[in-house]
Formats: sequence, C-alpha cells, structure tokens
Amino acid sequence: MNTSANAVVNTTSSLKPVNGVIFCLLNAVLAEWIFESFLGSNAIFVSISRVVIAFFSFYSIHRFAQVALHKYKPNLRDFLCLQLVLFASILLISVGNLLSQALGQYSSSLKVLGQISPEAFYFAIPYAAGVLVVQSVLGLHYSFVFTVSLALILSLYSPEPALFVPYAVVTNLVACLSLTKLRTRSAYLRAGLNIAIVSFPFALVALINVESASFADIIFRVLGALIGGVLCAFLSAGVTPLVEYLGGYVTDIRLIEMATLDHPLLKELSIQAPGTWNHSMVMGMMVESAATAIGANPVLTRVGAYFHDIGKMKKPLYFVENQIPGENRHDKLSPSMSALIIRSHVKDGIELGKEYALPQILIDMIPQHHGTSKIEYFYEKAKKEAEENEESAEVDESLYCYPGPKPQTKEAGLLMLADGVEAAARTLKDPSLDRIQGLVQKIMNKVFTSGQLNECDLTLSDLHQIAKSFTRVLTGIYHQRIAYHEPAEKVHEKTIKEDDDIKAKEVDKSEEKVKNEESVANKAKTEDLKRLGLQ
Repeated sequence: MNTSANAVVNTTSSLKPVNGVIFCLLNAVLAEWIFESFLGSNAIFVSISRVVIAFFSFYSIHRFAQVALHKYKPNLRDFLCLQLVLFASILLISVGNLLSQALGQYSSSLKVLGQISPEAFYFAIPYAAGVLVVQSVLGLHYSFVFTVSLALILSLYSPEPALFVPYAVVTNLVACLSLTKLRTRSAYLRAGLNIAIVSFPFALVALINVESASFADIIFRVLGALIGGVLCAFLSAGVTPLVEYLGGYVTDIRLIEMATLDHPLLKELSIQAPGTWNHSMVMGMMVESAATAIGANPVLTRVGAYFHDIGKMKKPLYFVENQIPGENRHDKLSPSMSALIIRSHVKDGIELGKEYALPQILIDMIPQHHGTSKIEYFYEKAKKEAEENEESAEVDESLYCYPGPKPQTKEAGLLMLADGVEAAARTLKDPSLDRIQGLVQKIMNKVFTSGQLNECDLTLSDLHQIAKSFTRVLTGIYHQRIAYHEPAEKVHEKTIKEDDDIKAKEVDKSEEKVKNEESVANKAKTEDLKRLGLQ
C-alpha cells in the first residue's frame, strides 16, 4: 500500500518539470501563431528562432519563480489556467490591434475628425484583464509570472515595443496590487479605475513621438486609457466566476458568500449542536484577528472556523459543549469507545463537506485542525483504569490519536491553536486578563512543543502575534462584569416579599377598621338601652 502511494507521488513529482516545459512551449507557439501576421517577415527560420527565444525565456521565468516565490507551486490545473488565460489575453490583444488599425485607417478618410493614428486606439485594449483573473483565482505570485510572460510576448511581437511593453507591465502590476484584497465585486471597478489613472501618463507621453497630433488624436488617447481600464474591470469580473467554477478555485468573494450563516450546514449546526455553533463563531473572531496580524487570509480562516466541526452535529450530545449539565453519555462507555466517537467527528465532517460540495480547501481544514494530536482525557482515563485493574498490557496510544494530517498552511495552524485555546478559556472561573493571557501561552506552547505545527509556515514571530490577538479577543468576550449588590433572583424574591407584607398590612388595617366600627356600634347600642331603662 505504501509502495503504491510512493509510486504515485514520485510520478506526480516527475511530471512537474514536464508540465512546465509543455506550458512554456505552448505559450511560445501560440504567440507566434497569433501575432506573426503583424510582423513584416514571415520566413520560416525567423519564426522558429522567435519560438525558441520565447520558449527559453518562458522557461527561465517559470524556473526562477519556482525558486524565488514560495507560493508559486503550480500543478497541472494551475498550468492549464495560466495557459488558457494567457492565450485569451494574447487573442484579445491581437483583435484589439486589428481593430485599432482598422479604426485608424477609417479615421483618415473622415476630414471632420482629422488624422487619428492607430496608436491612439491601442490604449483602449484591455491589457490587464487577464492578470486580474489570474490574481483573483491564483494570487499575487502567479499574476507576477503572468505579467512577465505577457511583457515578453509584447516585446517580441508588439508594433510599438518601446512604449507598450512598459505600459503593459505597469498596468498589470497596478492591477495585481489593486486586487490583493478581493472582498466585493466593486473591487474590480477600483482596479479598473487605477488602471485608467496610470494609463493617462502613457497616453500623453506617447504624443511626443507624434510630430503633429490632431486634437481628435489627443482626445481619443485619453478616452482610450479610460475605456481600457473600464474594459479590464468588466471583462475580469465576468470571466472570473467562470474560471473559478471550471477550475475548482475558491476566491474570497465565494468564501464571504458562504460566511453569511445562510449555508444549510451552518443552519443545521446551530439547531443540532448549538454549543458547537457558538464555539465556532467565537473561533471565527479569534482566527480572523490573528490572520490579519500575521498576513494570512482572514476570510479563509474565519470561514474555515465556521465549518471545522460540522461533523459533531451527527452525535452532538457526546461533546461537552452540547451536553446538559449533569449528564455525560461517556460515563457509560469505555475510554476506547469514547475516543472512537470523538475521532469520528472528523470523518463525519469530511463526508458532510463533500455531500454539501464545500470547497476542497475547507474540507482539508477539518482533519488538519486536529492534526495527529492525542485525545488526552480518555487516554489518561484508559491508563488509570488499566493501572487499577492491574492489567499488564499497555494502552494502545494510536486509538486515542486523530488520523491527521498535521496543519499544512498558516490558516489550518491558526484553527488548531484557536480550537484548543477557546475550549480551555470556557473553563476559567475568573477570566481576568492575566488568567486569559497565561492560558493562551500555556495552550500554544503545548501545541508547539508537540510538533503539530512543524508542517505549516507559522514562525515564532507569528505565534507571538497570534497570542496577542487571541488574548485581546477573549478578554473582550469573557471580560469581568460589575458585581451587583444582590443577584437578580434575590431582588425578585425581595420584591415579592415586600408586596406580600404590604398586602398583609392592608388586610390588618381593614380588619382593625371593621373592629373599631363594631365597637362604636356596640357602645351606641348600650347607651340607648340604658336610656330606655332596659339595662
């Protein structure tokens, strides 16, 4: 079994260089096929030489990015995405060049507008539309590789490489930086506006190379820069959901849509396991704050916290946060059976995630947030029972450990730390700042020394920032309240007692009044009898 698994891993590893070679060769061939009509010479040897130069240039960029950019680890799916988007961008630019030349020739026949050079219309071509799509689904490192690759193609095939190569590079880089935080659809509009702003200087500087530019030429250059930015925004906003769906990618916008608590799994969790739901919500606040502090993805960590324990809703009463005080179903079970039920929530969570078509990145967090850690309570209980029964056989530790794997990303590591810290914070009787701070440090040190964070990118500096964020959030949630003079129940009882005393006094007063009236009546009756001589 292990041999076959290793064989698959080795085969996949051996395919990675091949993927890069094929990707670079396809880019070179497609660029030559699309752009050769714009060049003066169509000699076969000239075309082959350009393809060879482009291929080696692309492969050098790819290899450099693999070594220098730690997040640039493309698999076959990523290569296909880059290839398709780059091909679409090349095709879009070539169509834009054809339209620009056609419009330039048409404008020369119109004496009203004056001569407008085809270069004026080049600025309306959405050079940065493709990089916005790549930035949305793959991130900054991939978009940088895309930008350099596109600039290389333009330097070989653009009719005005001295101007439009730096123009394409600058607009692509500005587009990437404008979309590093993709939280709303309007982010594409902001990116398009930024692209238009940086396009204006290029459009105006390009007039230096024109001997006698007409007024219409100047206007169309400026309008072209604005139109180019708008087209980049609209095209990328429309294409990104399609690439996201077909490629199985997850953008921050999709994660935010899932974090609205309208998801069927979250609704079911709030009904079946309200304690777990509350625990997940608090964890979401903790990890979002910590992720922002260390440069991780706050949206991904928050949504991962919401779904990390969805498997508990299948057997909610076996988890302490959902139990009624005084009732514990584990009291009637053996430690091994209890540990099996606790471990099963990971498997149940993965099954529910697949059933409800959760993104794979969220499903991966379900087992990783426990890693290979030990279910210590039941493990120690099993050891104690074995000692009391004087059993010679040692307790099998593997029965009390989660299956793993360990956290592979910063976001999964944050979930592991927050899960233990939040659960322990609920046990504090006096949740003061010092107690919470000490508890956070204790839990995090325990996780760190156990080696559970060895496979993620968290550093000691990150752990320090995480501890500060956790302490701040938990202190705000479990802060000390002002002690009232009497509990609410006592005040209520006192009010009831005072009302009863008042009623009793009123009854006594009415009875005393009746007695006084009877006494006066008897006295008057006695005097009347005396006057009549009857007494």
